[in-house]
Amino acid sequence: MSYAQTILDKLKAHLALPWPTNVSGQERVLMAVYPPSEERRIRRLIDSGEFAAEIRALHHGWSSLDLSTAFSQWLAAHENGERLLQRPSRLWDDKGNVKGLEDYLVERITQAAANDDANTVFALVGCGGLFGLFSVSQLIGKVCEKVPGRIVAFFPGEHDAEHNSYRLLGAKDGWGYLATTITA
Repeated sequence: MSYAQTILDKLKAHLALPWPTNVSGQERVLMAVYPPSEERRIRRLIDSGEFAAEIRALHHGWSSLDLSTAFSQWLAAHENGERLLQRPSRLWDDKGNVKGLEDYLVERITQAAANDDANTVFALVGCGGLFGLFSVSQLIGKVCEKVPGRIVAFFPGEHDAEHNSYRLLGAKDGWGYLATTITA
């Protein structure tokens, strides 16, 4: 069985359990963690609709948003996009995030999940596309209460179970999180 199929099977097993309603947004987040080398295989199962079909077979809704091109879309729509490219040092804030990208990402996710209900799985795909641009942990913290169902963040990186921390693409300091981890 492939790594991607194992992630799907474990995700299905977790989502087949009863969903308590009295949990915080952070506790409704699932981190599907896999090696970056598995990104294409995971994406193939998502893009083909296999993840969605399997989750719907569990009587849950499915919606998703691909973040892999979010930065380029934001920059192309930015009124000062050309000037920012000429002096890229102006892009980042003190925390290493692109200034203004947070509002754009939160709005995109909120819009994408607008028709979801508490029984829907909302997939954040392409989290690796934010590497070096915006903190995935910060983004999840901002949107977890805005998405009514479960969030599944497809996360190419590592999970340190001992410290319950995550490292995007294995290259950034990890962060602790209340999310449930799904690994193969």
